[in-house]
Amino acid sequence: MGSQKLKNEALDEYKFTFEFYLDSSAHIEADDRLKRSQSPDDYDETASLTDSIFEYFNENGRTYHSYHAGSYHFPNDEKELDRLNNQHEILKILLDGRNYLAPLSQTNPPLRILDIATGTGRWAIEMGDEFPRACVIGTDLSPIQPDLVPPNVHFYVDDANDEWQSGRDWHGVDYIHCRVTIGCWDDMASLIRKGFERLRPGGWMESQEPHCDVHCDDGEVPASHGVKRWWDEMCRASAAAGRPLHITPMIKQMYIDAGFVDVQEKVYKIPMNGWPKVPRLKRLGELWHRNVEEGMSGLSYALFHRVNGMQKEEIEVSLVDVRRDLADQKVHIYEKFYVVWGRKPGEPSDAASMYSSPRSSHSREVPRSVNTTNDDVMQTG
Repeated sequence: MGSQKLKNEALDEYKFTFEFYLDSSAHIEADDRLKRSQSPDDYDETASLTDSIFEYFNENGRTYHSYHAGSYHFPNDEKELDRLNNQHEILKILLDGRNYLAPLSQTNPPLRILDIATGTGRWAIEMGDEFPRACVIGTDLSPIQPDLVPPNVHFYVDDANDEWQSGRDWHGVDYIHCRVTIGCWDDMASLIRKGFERLRPGGWMESQEPHCDVHCDDGEVPASHGVKRWWDEMCRASAAAGRPLHITPMIKQMYIDAGFVDVQEKVYKIPMNGWPKVPRLKRLGELWHRNVEEGMSGLSYALFHRVNGMQKEEIEVSLVDVRRDLADQKVHIYEKFYVVWGRKPGEPSDAASMYSSPRSSHSREVPRSVNTTNDDVMQTG
């Protein structure tokens, strides 16, 4: 335990970046300072710590992060990475092709963007492409991001539950983003306050989070419904583990309490299977059904095992009814997805806005208006 703590403390001081950008015509020069034969004893402790973050631990056939092990209850294996990448595309469909709702613009683009709990890094990479003059930083507990990324995108291994490192490039940030991070935090209000502190005056923060419950406009979802029972138990177990899932409707107030102004909230409906009549919503429901079904075991294993003491076989048996009811199109269930964004008061001062991005530095003002209407109406087929 002491050894793990020592490693975590050392990691907190170490920068991990996994970007790689090299044209195929470029010549790679060898480091002539290297010895022809190098003993393992020649490597320092930091190098071994770097290796340790890739040594994931296995539990019930799934792998989990090793940095601050056990603090995040969801897997990081290839199956989960595929699901997360697919989920990213589904959420872009939900948001009409957008990655954000905060009023960012190409006229006055953000120069520093921070993506907390970046996962596979897809969002950060796309933002790097959209805003090539910005420095985009993604942080996560696992180094699961790709090697080939835009030159302005950087990934770090870090735990945003901890105190944010003052030495990192996290001050004077223009835009902070969190997506589907419910269950990551012991105190989301604290995370939002940290974000507020690191933003430059006039900067924006945005949270995109599901509400872990099921809804039905035709009437109340029965307490016996498999998906409702599953979400209720997930919320109970996650709360017992100190990572509450039920707080999404409170996020807007957390932004206000932290000091944000111009706080907006937009709530979307995501059908949980193909029951809607409108083709776009039907397709969205089919995709979300697959996303939930493919992620169900991975989302359940660690919490139900560590908190409830259940074994893998017991967990799978408990999910049989959940999968059956998830596919039942006679019950028109949907999930709510909240997007909340707010602005730090004030105008950017010269001192706050004269930092350097990979390509340029200049000050600018962020637009303040955004459409918050949602006209999607679901009909059964």
